[in-house]
Amino acid sequence: MKKIINIKNLLLTALVAATFTSCQKDEVIGGTAVQNLSGEFWVKLDNGADPTGTFDDSYYTLSTYNTASNKADSLWIDDDYDSPAGKPFWAIKGKIGADVKNLAFSGKDAANQIYESKFTISNGKILRGAATAPGTKLKTDSIYFEVQFDDDPIPGTVHKVSGYARTRFDADDHY
Repeated sequence: MKKIINIKNLLLTALVAATFTSCQKDEVIGGTAVQNLSGEFWVKLDNGADPTGTFDDSYYTLSTYNTASNKADSLWIDDDYDSPAGKPFWAIKGKIGADVKNLAFSGKDAANQIYESKFTISNGKILRGAATAPGTKLKTDSIYFEVQFDDDPIPGTVHKVSGYARTRFDADDHY
């Protein structure tokens, strides 16, 4: 009988211990340091001073995201060249400066990680809720920046890039 009571006490103790250890609070999962500048976008580029029409009237994919250091002063800009779903406009990927407080970004002579070249981004801005997605008519974020490529057929051409944040609705995608 004493063995049965000891086994019951042992099981009860194990049950109580398991109950208390399972009541631990979950860790709060935070965002990245540049989450307010990060996202996937559909963008269009103008031809700048290029009369040959380097870019057509298509939408292109673009992503912005945090660096490995996850600091608020820099982010990656990537036209998704190496993504199977991407539709790149120039094959660029590089680290640029970020100003999270002002939702701004820029970079002078950023090293391109896709091939050996450099690009400069100026006047980069995210405007919260300033765009309307074309299919669903939902309000979404707007993106704008100016870019120069050191290997542009017409050196010094400034291309204006503008677009809207992806909503992930098929009606707003341009695949």
